[in-house]
Amino acid sequence: MEKVYKMPGYDLHLLPTNKFKNITISLKLQNTLDEKTVAKRTLLSFMLTTGTEKYPSTQELSKYLESMYGMKLGANVVTKGKSHIININSICINQEYLPYKEDLIQQQIQLLNDIFFKPNASKMAFDQTMFERKKKELVERLINNQDDKFYYSLEKMFEYMGKGTCLGISSHGNIEDIKKIENEELFSYFKECIKNDQKHIYVVGNVDESIVHVFENCLSFEKNNSIFESVYSFEKNRKDLLEIIEKQDVTQAKLNMGYRISVNYTHQNHYAFVVFNAIFGGMSQSKLFKVVREKNSLCYYISSSYDAFNGVMVITAGIEGKDYHQTVQLIKEQLKEMQDGCFDQDDIDTAKLMIKNSMKKTNDEPLSQVAVQYNRDITGKKETNEQYLEKIENVTYQDIVDVCQNIELDTIFLLKGRNE
Repeated sequence: MEKVYKMPGYDLHLLPTNKFKNITISLKLQNTLDEKTVAKRTLLSFMLTTGTEKYPSTQELSKYLESMYGMKLGANVVTKGKSHIININSICINQEYLPYKEDLIQQQIQLLNDIFFKPNASKMAFDQTMFERKKKELVERLINNQDDKFYYSLEKMFEYMGKGTCLGISSHGNIEDIKKIENEELFSYFKECIKNDQKHIYVVGNVDESIVHVFENCLSFEKNNSIFESVYSFEKNRKDLLEIIEKQDVTQAKLNMGYRISVNYTHQNHYAFVVFNAIFGGMSQSKLFKVVREKNSLCYYISSSYDAFNGVMVITAGIEGKDYHQTVQLIKEQLKEMQDGCFDQDDIDTAKLMIKNSMKKTNDEPLSQVAVQYNRDITGKKETNEQYLEKIENVTYQDIVDVCQNIELDTIFLLKGRNE
């Protein structure tokens, strides 16, 4: 059971369990998803784990982490609806499993403190050599992402579908914006994040309340009452279907279809949509997989996903460009069949079993536990995994039929070969 403590400038969440030999600490900084800051936040996530005042180079920091019995330190960014989150994750062996006592937890927390308050920086800027190196690495990574045509086509679909809204903002920012960022500008924004971001810290492992005092002694931020909106349902005034076809040198066409659904994470019909999506395209036994891929051999892969923080559903498929219209038509037919109630209790039972197994898997991975709990905490959703599964179990046939009536196809983005 989660225990929450109000600390100086952040909420501390303990998720005690004796399931793991490691202590996982995840620090999350939340702010508004904004085109003006998304590139800075992404580059900042790269900078935060490169070194500190005490360990100013990547090599020195790596040596220190190795001396801490192979402690892992990493950072990334994610979007959740209208929010942009920087994650910093630290994983270290529980000192209880060592032959002799060491203050590993204190050192683990102290390192987080040093990342924010004793960085490898002057009063006005990060170390210039490290800044230039990480900026270059980030640009190269984003260029490589564009070479991943699955990732590229999905990003382009969201860009077109969500133009002028937060849905259309890439979680990493664009390359040109990153190239323009100056060192002093980023360091100044870093200070703003420390002051203004809403902060949550999660600890997963065999810990008790004594760790709260360690946090009190080792890590504190300036008090702030910032609360940032996250979950919402995507809406667009445009009534017509937006269809974009782009040609590149690809051997396999990428089909992406974005739908407005009028349901989101906090909506009462959320659980019914989770079950609907599993039946429709979210599992290996789904309608889309069995009909479009296995029965008609129209795709290499196909699935649907429910983005509960943006209130949208997305279908992705790898197809032959020549099969585009036939595939889209078959997908539309499968959705219509779901809306007409053409599924049975076996479909529902299989979907619920898959959802239950998926939830069980989250308990086997500390960061998955954190992700599930964080979603609940930033939306004010008070439920346990057991209560969630009970609500899934209570979803009826009629609930599923009702929840899929208002699904509307908004955008199609097809990436296909130049000669097709």
